[in-house]
Amino acid sequence: MAVEREVLDWGVRLTARPFTGANASLTIKAEIAVHKPGKGSEVRITFPGTSLVSPLRLLDAQTWNEGMAAIINETRSVVANMKAEATKPEAKKKR
Repeated sequence: MAVEREVLDWGVRLTARPFTGANASLTIKAEIAVHKPGKGSEVRITFPGTSLVSPLRLLDAQTWNEGMAAIINETRSVVANMKAEATKPEAKKKR
């Protein structure tokens, strides 16, 4: 599953769109703040909920799970890269 990546001043936003069609609005987003020494990167994951009127079917839930797994894996990768960049000697000199 493709994960969209936006690099912004405050960090990185990742977006997974597991569905098309009627469920296209069900997106998963992760916002990863720039790494801070001693604190790391704050990560916030958001997604819309479902209702009794519009539940996910089993296949939809499996697709949603794949999207969430893709976001989590990509988020871990971004956090690790941010930490590595922040600990480089030239990054410390710029502060």
